[in-house]
Amino acid sequence: MRITTPTADPIRVQAACRALFAQLVASGVSHVAISPGSRSTPLTVAADRTPDLTVSVHLDERSAGFFAMGLSRSSRRPVALVCTSGSATANYLPAVVEAFHSGVPLIVITADRPPELQGRGAPQTIDQTGLYGSHVRWEHQADVIGTEPPEEAVRLAALAVERSLNPVPGPVHLNCPFREPLEPPVGDPPQVTLLPAPAATRQPESNDVKTLSELLSLEKGLIVAGPMDLDDRGRAAVSDLATASGWPIIADPASGLRRGPHTIHSPVMACGDHLLAAGMADVHQPDVVLQLGGMPTSRAYRLWLERCEAERVVAVDHTGRFPDPSFAVTDRIAADPGELAAAIIPATVAEQRHNTAWTRLWLDTEAAAATTVASLVASAPFDEPGVAVALCQAMPGGSNLIVSNSMPIRDLDAFMPVNQRPLAVYANRGANGIDGQVSTALGVAAGSDTPTLLFTGDLALLHDLAGLVAGVRLGVDLTVVVVDNDGGGIFSFLPIAAESGVDHDRLFHTPHGLDLGHAASLAGATLDRVSDRADLDLALATSLGHPGIHLVHVRTTASTNVGLHRAAASGVAESLGGVNP
Repeated sequence: MRITTPTADPIRVQAACRALFAQLVASGVSHVAISPGSRSTPLTVAADRTPDLTVSVHLDERSAGFFAMGLSRSSRRPVALVCTSGSATANYLPAVVEAFHSGVPLIVITADRPPELQGRGAPQTIDQTGLYGSHVRWEHQADVIGTEPPEEAVRLAALAVERSLNPVPGPVHLNCPFREPLEPPVGDPPQVTLLPAPAATRQPESNDVKTLSELLSLEKGLIVAGPMDLDDRGRAAVSDLATASGWPIIADPASGLRRGPHTIHSPVMACGDHLLAAGMADVHQPDVVLQLGGMPTSRAYRLWLERCEAERVVAVDHTGRFPDPSFAVTDRIAADPGELAAAIIPATVAEQRHNTAWTRLWLDTEAAAATTVASLVASAPFDEPGVAVALCQAMPGGSNLIVSNSMPIRDLDAFMPVNQRPLAVYANRGANGIDGQVSTALGVAAGSDTPTLLFTGDLALLHDLAGLVAGVRLGVDLTVVVVDNDGGGIFSFLPIAAESGVDHDRLFHTPHGLDLGHAASLAGATLDRVSDRADLDLALATSLGHPGIHLVHVRTTASTNVGLHRAAASGVAESLGGVNP
């Protein structure tokens, strides 16, 4: 006997979809990134018809996911994603993983086949239940859309935004099955009653404030600020806490603390990686280490923690990370670092220590290290360290710098000095992958009205050519500076590079032999090939903040970069001989 499959009521389906997006807007979502597909037709049309909701269309779901993540970070609002069923949904996974580990709120909405088509070989049909595993804060398998009243869609949208923000920010997944016909009716459905936006994130617990306030009474403390997305208030609060307590800050480049006007009065240090590697902190060990945000880029910090004899290592983070690969953390405080600092400052102000002997010791060594590093870069061949310094000096105040993983973030960590000119630095340090770097930068640029630049390596650029190609079509302005050492330069730092019985170049460096300049014509971008600092300065002056996509191609050499990093480390260690007693 032939079975008749159920069909959809297009009016009820569109009413539910419109209610879903109307509630997303009411809950604070203003942008949805859509990748075209058939099964997601009702969602796509409904999003496009929703007032106050911006729709961007992306050809590649992986690129769309990272674009949404970058946009969420720069706009500080959840961003929605919509795609069709099947393997399209799986292409969101890399961005979902990064957003989960970085605490970035995304609303991932995937269309699906209805239950009666599951397991029957229907096209573009996979098991989408639990697709993202443990990498979402919340997931929900919706009933077939249109079989429930629109009020259910309102409830789900409000809950999705709430769970993406509280108690821990991150991605959520809403899987929505649709029956045919998928085409929407003409006209608008009746309006439904919407729910209020979710409440603000919770304030730090009083016991946590008390615990940390008591520890701040100790003189010898060290603040280690890892990657985190602090707002202006948060940056001011953390820097004021350091000033009041006299505890110096070792600031990761992606912490938001290495650049800005707060550095004029706050004890912020850029050379922490060099100082820790030189053994300075082995001689002058703090009683307390206050670790904020994600795990710092510095490998020397992780190794030092394994040797550290500090009585307390306090990890503060609101994304659930509490990174502790050295098994050294003694206390974990689930709070936004900026909010916690703001709550503690009133209790600390009464006993401000400011510039103690402990503070001066660290700042003196920082000054000696910074002088050594700056002198080295100024006299060295033009390579990745020189590019990193040039970018920091050329970018106007308030602009955005997105730095890719592998070597660029390490180049920035080793050679980016403290400066009072503000610079927002973004890095995907949640899972530390090289994927989606261009798309993330496009998202950051789309959510900001200031000049935006991506500092990336060649493999990371090749990994996200789809993002580069999307830039012009999306109408986003972005300058991409790619340091091209023809392969994976970071592997030249590993011990395996010195093994005579291993073909390191073929197995690890993996040269691609491509002329990356051709990517500019493919993407409709301008191209500048630079070979020295003067060329780079000119290219930045004519591209940064100008309309369109701009590719600045810099040829570098992995061996030169390795040598400069090692020379900086040894030079700092030598320079500190006269500073440390």
